[in-house]
Amino acid sequence: MARRARRKDGKYTISAVAEMFEIHPQTLRMYEREGLLEPGRSEGKTRLYSDDDLEQLEVILTLTREMGVNLAGVEVIIDLREKLINAVERLAELEEILRSDAMEELRDQLRYATPEKGAMIRGRTAKLIRLRRRMG
Repeated sequence: MARRARRKDGKYTISAVAEMFEIHPQTLRMYEREGLLEPGRSEGKTRLYSDDDLEQLEVILTLTREMGVNLAGVEVIIDLREKLINAVERLAELEEILRSDAMEELRDQLRYATPEKGAMIRGRTAKLIRLRRRMG
């Protein structure tokens, strides 16, 4: 029923969101003040919630209602969640780079690098030197 309150631009008003999630509109305003939600605004400054905002609200409500997490804990969890998502994305990008043809070409160049071929240090020539302690 509240899903019909979606505007033509795909956004939801505060009253529609409050009805959907069975919470008071003031709760949504508090989440915004705490920095947990950042709904967009219309030209008339009306709060407009996107589908991403609704997903964020679901996370907040799950943490508070079902897991008993306070708002400070919710903030920490959401921040860590975002950092984890970013780290996973960066890791995927790095893995893609490491699997690229350019990286394989670089590995081949390094594998056969010698001073005669312009390398700064000789490849595969490092040796371990055993030092003897003086007993005294």
